[in-house]
Amino acid sequence: NTPAEQRAETEKKVDKIEDKMADSRMADTHVEWEKERADILADLRDLRDNIGSQLSKVNVDLADKKLKPSVRKDKEAMKAELEREKTNVEGLVAKAENATDATWSSTKADLDKASNDVKGWWARFKENIDKKTDADNDKDGH
Repeated sequence: NTPAEQRAETEKKVDKIEDKMADSRMADTHVEWEKERADILADLRDLRDNIGSQLSKVNVDLADKKLKPSVRKDKEAMKAELEREKTNVEGLVAKAENATDATWSSTKADLDKASNDVKGWWARFKENIDKKTDADNDKDGH
């Protein structure tokens, strides 16, 4: 082997090593974003299920024919609010499910903001129920 051939051979080996390192970094990044996305999706689905559960309870209450008109009005407003937020969360779930690793950083930022907004609404919603019923249904001490 001449020095030029050795250099060329060494460069090929270095290129292969660099390619493997890049593939490894991409794989790590892909695994990381998939895990992040899975965690966010789990949170969003849990929130959607909690809202759906509360919506079911409100629908049961509204089915009562003996419900006072003032209480019915409150329950209908609550139902509309729950349906709106459930739709919002379902949109966030779809957005997370359709995200790709190329769009993940911008999608994640949008999801974080919207998710925090919905989680804040959910916390306030549960507190309002506690206040109206003088009960600590969410078991948070207030």
